[in-house]
Amino acid sequence: MYIKPSGEDQETDVVVIGTGPGGLSSVGSAVAAGAEVIAIEAHDNIGGNGLLSTGWVIFVDTPMQRSQNIQDSVDLFMKDCKKLVDESSLIYGLVWDEKLSRIFAENSAEMYEILTKRGVRFDRLIKRPLQTSVDRLAAVEDTKMFPAAFERDFAGPHVKTYLQCSAQRLLVEDGVVKGVRVQPRDGSRSFIVRARKGVILATGGYQANPALRRHYQVDKTAMDIYPGLPTCRGDGHLLGQALGGDLVNMTMIPPIIAVASHLTESAIAVNISGCRFHDEAGPYLDRVKALEWQNQQKGFYIFDGKTFADKRFYVDQMPGERDSAATLEELAAKIGVPGDALTLSVQQWNNFLASGTDQEEGTGRVQFAPDRRGIIEAPFYSSPMISGVSLSVGGFVTTETMQVVDVFGQVIPGLFAVGDCAGGLTPTAEMGGTHLGGGFVLGWVAGRAAATGQNSLPHTSATFGQSMDQRVQMSGPIINVAAAQI
Repeated sequence: MYIKPSGEDQETDVVVIGTGPGGLSSVGSAVAAGAEVIAIEAHDNIGGNGLLSTGWVIFVDTPMQRSQNIQDSVDLFMKDCKKLVDESSLIYGLVWDEKLSRIFAENSAEMYEILTKRGVRFDRLIKRPLQTSVDRLAAVEDTKMFPAAFERDFAGPHVKTYLQCSAQRLLVEDGVVKGVRVQPRDGSRSFIVRARKGVILATGGYQANPALRRHYQVDKTAMDIYPGLPTCRGDGHLLGQALGGDLVNMTMIPPIIAVASHLTESAIAVNISGCRFHDEAGPYLDRVKALEWQNQQKGFYIFDGKTFADKRFYVDQMPGERDSAATLEELAAKIGVPGDALTLSVQQWNNFLASGTDQEEGTGRVQFAPDRRGIIEAPFYSSPMISGVSLSVGGFVTTETMQVVDVFGQVIPGLFAVGDCAGGLTPTAEMGGTHLGGGFVLGWVAGRAAATGQNSLPHTSATFGQSMDQRVQMSGPIINVAAAQI
C-alpha cells in the first residue's frame, strides 16, 4: 500500500530505506518470508536508478545462456571478477569481498528465474569480450519491468510505502538498530518507524552528493556530472557510518562518458576532424582516455532520426547541447567538423553493419543494435561527448547475509546494506550489470535474513587496529654509503 504520512509513528517487522533494485528485492524477499514491511523512498516512485539505467543485468549460468550453448560457471565468473579487480586496483584502493561475490554468483541464476516469473523479460545477451569470458549480461526489454515485478508486494497488504520521504536518523536501543526517523519532503512533521527485526539500507550510491564526494575525490572531479537520480546522495552511507559502519572502496567513482549504452549501440563518435577514434561501446575508461587524446578533447556522438525517436528517453538524459540537421553536411557545419569526413565516417559504419561481420576492423567493436541498422534516416543528430562519473562503488563491509560490519569487525545488530550501499561486490563494476545484479541478488538475501533472523558472522578482518611494519627487510648486504669506494 502507498501511504501518505500522517506524522504518526509506525511499527513493522522490516524497514527498507530506498526502493531501487536492492530495495525492491529486499521488500519482495522479506514479504515472501512472512514479514510486514515499511518502505521509505525519497523519490516520487519506486524503482530508483534501475528505471533510468540501460537495464543490463549480470547473471551466471542462466537458462538464457544455456539456450545459446554458452557454458558459464561460478568459477569462470570469479576469474573474470579477479581480472577486473586487479586492473582497477592499479587506479583505486580496493577491498574486494571474494566470498560475497561467490555468493552472488551462486544465487544469481535463482534471481533470474524469480524476475522472469514475475514478468521481467530479457531479450538478448550483451557482448563484452574485454570484460567477460562469456556473454552473461542480460538486457531487459524495458526497465519499467523492474518495479512492475515487485508491484504486487508494494500494493499488497504486507507493505506500506512512504514516497517522497527520507530517513534522517537510525534509532539504536541497547546497541541494536531498532528503526528510523523519517522526514517527508513537504516539510510536514517527521515520524518514527520502528523495526522489530531489522533495517535495510538501500538508498543507492553517493554520486549526487558533491560534499561527500569531496571526501574521496579532488574538487574538479567531485563536481563532475553524474548519472541517475539526485536522491543518490549517500544517505545510507552516512547513516551507517554514524554507527561505525566500515566503508570501503569509496574512492572508486569511475570516470565515464555521459551516454547510455542503449544509445551507443546505434551511434558512432567522431572527433573535430570528423573521424572515428575508438570503440564507442568498449570499456568505460577506454572511452574516457580516447576522448582525452583527441584534439581539443572534443568529440560528438552521431545518430539518426529513428534512433532519436526510438531512444528519446536515453537521448534526453545526455548533457550538453544537441544539434540536428536534414543532411550530414549541414550537421557537420553546425558542429564544426569537415562535412566530407563526417559523411565518410557514417558511410563506412553503415557499410560495416550491412556486411554482417561480427567485429569491426580498426576499432574492434562488437556491440551494436540487434537490427544492425545504420545511420540513414534524416534528420541527423549530434550530441557532445562529455566526461562525468559513473555510479559510485563504495559501501559497507557486510556479512554473507548483508548485515553491516563496523570498523571493529563486529556486526551492527539490526542493520543491513544492499545495492550501492554495500561495497563488497561493486569493485567488479567494469564488468557491467553488477550494480543492478548485485542489488537484486543480494537484496533478496538481505530481505530473507532480516525477516527470518538467520544471519551469519563476519568473515572479514577489522579495520581498526591494523598496522604495517615499516622496517624494510633486505635480502642483500647493507652498503655503507659513506665508506663505499667510488
